[in-house]
Amino acid sequence: MKYFVLLLILTLSSESMSAKKVRFSVDMADQTISPLGIHVMGDFQDEAGFVNGDWQPNTTLMTTNSDSTIFSVVVDIPAFRKYEYRFINGDQSYETEFIPIPSLVGYDFIDN
Repeated sequence: MKYFVLLLILTLSSESMSAKKVRFSVDMADQTISPLGIHVMGDFQDEAGFVNGDWQPNTTLMTTNSDSTIFSVVVDIPAFRKYEYRFINGDQSYETEFIPIPSLVGYDFIDN
């Protein structure tokens, strides 16, 4: 019984140690900023604790300093995984950024 409890504690500790703070940032210089704000959506949102789940365009609001054009948000997500995301100028999926073909995930025409 003692071995099981120790193993459980070590497992929980190693999982929490693998979580990392990740900053998503986008420079919006020369862009008209939507009054609804700048958001990021992706398959990290559920892991980061946003209650509506992944790929929700109006959930993860990015902020900036008043004198900066760089919008960002910091989330705490598990390490050693691949995450896909998109920046949104507004809060609807159709307002996502344009991704050039060489930057697409795996060049498989996935727009993330």
